[in-house]
Amino acid sequence: MDFLQIALIVLVVAGVWAVVEVALTMRAARRDVEKLTTSANEVIEQAQPIVAKLDGMVDELEPAVKRMAPLAEKAESSVDAANVSIERLNGILEDVSSVSGTASSVTGAVNRVAESAASGVASVVSRLRGGSPAEGAARLEGAAEERTEEPAEAPEPPAPARYVDYAEISAAPSANASDAE
Repeated sequence: MDFLQIALIVLVVAGVWAVVEVALTMRAARRDVEKLTTSANEVIEQAQPIVAKLDGMVDELEPAVKRMAPLAEKAESSVDAANVSIERLNGILEDVSSVSGTASSVTGAVNRVAESAASGVASVVSRLRGGSPAEGAARLEGAAEERTEEPAEAPEPPAPARYVDYAEISAAPSANASDAE
C-alpha cells in the first residue's frame, strides 16, 4: 500500500468518526432541548396565574391612576392657595406689630401725662393743705412704691417695648384716681 492510500483510509475513518460524533451530539442536544422546553412550559404554566393576578390588579388600579392627575392638580392649587394665605397672614401680622408698637408708644405717653397730672394735683393739694410741693411728690412716690411692693408669686419678665401691657393700663388710671381723691 501506498502512502496515499493509507492517508485516504485514515481520512475516511476520521470522517466516519466525525459523523458518528455529530450524530451523538445532535441526539444529546435534542434531549437537552426537550428537557429545556418541558421546564420552560412548566415555568410558564406556573407564571400564568401570577400574570393573570397582576393583570387584574392593573385593571383595578387603572381608575385610581386616572384620578391621580386631577388630584395632583388640586393639591398643587391648594398649596398655592395656602401660600397666598400665609403671605396675607404675614402682612396682617406685620400690621399688628406696627399697631402694637404705636399703641405701646401711646401708652407710654399717656402714662407720662397721667404721672405729670397726678404730680400736679399732688402739688396743688399739698399747697392747699399748707405743705410744700415736695411733700406731695413724696406722697405720690410713696404710693407708687406701695403699688410695686405688693407680693407677687413669680416675677414676670419685662415685656418688649413694642407691645402694650394691658394690665399696666388698667392699673394706672385706678391708682391715679385714688391718689387724686
